[in-house]
This record gives sequence, C-alpha cells and structure tokens, in this order.
Amino acid sequence: MQELLSSVNSDYNNDRHSWAEIERQVTNIAKAGFTHTQWIHDWEGEYLYSPSEMFQARDLLRGLGVKAHSIHASEGGVRTIVQDGKKVFRNRYRLTDIRKDYTSTNEYCRLAGVELLKNRVDLCSHIGAGVMVLHMQQPWKLFEESPQDKEDYFRQVYRSFDELEPYARAAGVRVALENLIVTPWQLQDETFERMFDRYPEDFLGFTFDSGHATLQCRQDHNYFLRKYYQRMYATHLQENASIPEELAGDDNEILAHDSHWVPMDPRGHGTMDWEEIATWVAKAPLDLPADFEVGIYGANEQDEMEQLIACRKVAQRFYQMVLAHKQEQA
Repeated sequence: MQELLSSVNSDYNNDRHSWAEIERQVTNIAKAGFTHTQWIHDWEGEYLYSPSEMFQARDLLRGLGVKAHSIHASEGGVRTIVQDGKKVFRNRYRLTDIRKDYTSTNEYCRLAGVELLKNRVDLCSHIGAGVMVLHMQQPWKLFEESPQDKEDYFRQVYRSFDELEPYARAAGVRVALENLIVTPWQLQDETFERMFDRYPEDFLGFTFDSGHATLQCRQDHNYFLRKYYQRMYATHLQENASIPEELAGDDNEILAHDSHWVPMDPRGHGTMDWEEIATWVAKAPLDLPADFEVGIYGANEQDEMEQLIACRKVAQRFYQMVLAHKQEQA
C-alpha cells in the first residue's frame, strides 16, 4: 500500500523564539502523523542560525522521523508594526532600520542580507531541505513616484542573487520566490518575469501561497499558479475568505483576512478551487507532498492535537488528489 505523504509548517501554532516551543510543535507534527514539514521558524527578522542549532534542528527531525521538505528564509528585518492599535506594513518606502537586507542600496547592509540568505541555505543543507522559500516585499509606493529608484532596487537584487546563485547551487538548494499579500500583484508579476528571465529554473523558482493569492489576485486567484507552475518548487497551501474590494487597501484588514485555515475548510468559508489547484500542482516540478501553511490554535493541548490530526488527513486527501491528476495527465 502506497504511503500517503503530508507536510505542514513547523510553526503551525506560533513562531516564538523558543526552542521549547519549536520542539513541542515539531513533536506534535510527528505524533499527528505528518511525514514532512516546512521549517518556517525565524522566517522574519535577522536571526542567524549557528551550526550547532542547525545540527539541533536536524537531530530533532531525524529523531522524530519527520523529513524537512523546505524552509522559509528571512528577507531581513520586520515589515509590520502596530500603529494606533492596528497592524500596518512598512514597505511602501525603503526601510532604513534593517541591517540585513539583500535589496539595500547600502552595500554593507546588502552584503549582510546575502549572508543571511546563505545562512538559510546552510540550514537547508543541515536538515536535508531542497528548497528555500523567500519573500521579496517591495517599496512599491516609492517605485510609483520614482522609476529610477525601481531600477536601483532591481540592480541591487540582481547583485545579491548573482552572489547567492553559486552558493545555493553548490548546496543543491533551489530558491523559490513567494507571491505576497501587500505588494501589488502587477509589480509581483513584473518581478517574477524579471527574475525568471535572468536566472535559470534549476536555481530560481516560485512558491504559490493560495491565501495570499486570494487577497491580491482577487479577480483570478490562480493567476500566478497557472502562469508560473513550471517553476513551482514549493507551496503554502491555506484557506481564507479573500477580502472585499472596499477593504483591500487596509493593511490591518489584509492581515486579518490572511486566515491560514486548513485547506478544503469544512465550514465552507473558503474561496479556493482545490481541484484546480491540485491539477496545477500535479503538473509542477514540485517534490511531493505539497506544503500546508496553516494556523492551528486549540483550546487546549488535546484540542490542538485533534485539529492537527484532522489537518493531516486533509493533507493526505490533497496528496491523493494530486496523484490522481498526475495519472490523468500521464
């Protein structure tokens, strides 16, 4: 009988900077029956893993029998703040307080940003992950006002990826840029085209976040999926209810609507066509299983575990859907 594979994010319950919490969640992932995980702890900020911590993560996963499928790297800094009691994104203009930023026009900060990315490539190597997911939030308001700043931005991005490429290749790690929730989808589309034209597919690819897609690509949720599936090396599969047009410019509302429900939500609140998504995942050069990125917050430990097991069953069902579409496409 064929094993049913399943993958969920390592920070399904919280992303606290605590090894005890990391160990608790990864242990629960194993107990719930997941075969794989995407290591997402420390996806934001400027934290550098020491080699001993990488070995610690490796040994935790090995001891529990959970495979590291991919990781979520950090682009450096923190992009959201609470202002007047509401969460807002700060990336409409360039941020000056980030010390490790691979897009920075300050050469020292840019180089430090590349070192942060190389650190996450090293994490991949240590825990056996083959794909590194990465955000590229952009100062889109600045770009609207100054085309030259836009070109300066991409010049620095190219320099950083030129330096990252041989390092990632040597480690056997592919980088996968994720579709985002605030950067306008048109700019994201231009970014994907620029980057994929410049860099080969065995180095640089695409991560499809289904929830982010509903929030930015409101008229066509699977636009990025259909266009870039041939470069899709990772997924963040989650469910939400999208967002009304009148709220689409409100950062706090966007964040609140990024619900991270389990896909194929039995409450019927979601908006995604999971059969269509499974069809494109089946066509993609993605090492199965597809990664779920969900939030599970039980009333207590038992409730949390029951929800996690239910999520694993959905992940297995999605895996079966993908396999069925692969057979149809053969």
